[in-house]
Amino acid sequence: MIDWIDLIEVFVTTAIIAYLITPLSRKVAFKTGYLDQPKDTKVHAHPMPLLGGASVYIAFMIGLFITIKVFGNPRIFGIAAGSTVLLIVGLVDDKMGMMPELKLLAQFLASMAVVKSGVRIEFLGNYYLNTIFTYLWLVGITNSFNLLDNMNGLSAGIAVIASAFFGIVMASSGQIEVAAVSFALTGACLGFLKHNFPRANIFMGDSGSLVIGFVLAALAVEGTWKTRFLTTSLAMPIVILAYPIFDTTLVTVMRILEGRSVFQGGRDHSSHRLALLGLRRRGTVLVIYCICAALGLSALLIQRISIRSATGVIILVAVLLVSLGVRLGMVDTGRYGRMKGHDNGE
Repeated sequence: MIDWIDLIEVFVTTAIIAYLITPLSRKVAFKTGYLDQPKDTKVHAHPMPLLGGASVYIAFMIGLFITIKVFGNPRIFGIAAGSTVLLIVGLVDDKMGMMPELKLLAQFLASMAVVKSGVRIEFLGNYYLNTIFTYLWLVGITNSFNLLDNMNGLSAGIAVIASAFFGIVMASSGQIEVAAVSFALTGACLGFLKHNFPRANIFMGDSGSLVIGFVLAALAVEGTWKTRFLTTSLAMPIVILAYPIFDTTLVTVMRILEGRSVFQGGRDHSSHRLALLGLRRRGTVLVIYCICAALGLSALLIQRISIRSATGVIILVAVLLVSLGVRLGMVDTGRYGRMKGHDNGE
């Protein structure tokens, strides 16, 4: 039987493991050529190791095996299996590149492992609609974190905040196993973040951002967001993950308006636009952390207030994010925002 002590233990354990093995991953990356080379669309001047995601994955999986009988829980096993698929895909993409279409197909295959294990939304009232929406959610959030990995410490830090709020909500409602998965991810990302926060000495690469986004998306579906009203129950995970959704929406809309491919890389994300407003990179990351923390607190508030007040909070969050999007959309990103290349602008 898992309790709060186990949750603290899994968080501390995964944080320590990720912190200790990340320098080893860095050495392996240099020896095996897993390096992100400097380009016009990137800000680093020297090759940077790309195996940070492997450290996060290893620490996360060890955390699962310590606290949960993974093979005895088909839903948790499905999440672990899907994560493993995306780790492999990310490693291949980081080493030699991969067509977006093939990468998308792999994300659907990973999502299939989760859906077939029984993890799916159920609020639409129709099996097929529920299944389709689950696939779209899993792939969408996975890609959001993949795109969000464009500045040192950004994707990992947001994952720490989001998974911590997931864990708090799940533990407080008695969903201890789901909470354990959440805190395992929190610790793994936090341990890695010490090496990735500006100035970083290692990047997580696609092998990290894909796994992190996928796990968070799956946890949002697997968890039961218990409130008195369906609207607030649905809103809670969306509010917690609102910033990755916001960033992906902003980039997609702006690229379409500019007549560019959505899959074309460039330094035109919300983080880049905030930096162009005068913030240093470290300050930009911290501002986004604060926004994500405020979103998480908003979700906790939604859980505890009346439906009328909760609706007001949801509308306020939406208005503020739209307003921020409009302002950031007015920022001229220059030629670097429109150049082809990988979205990782670390």
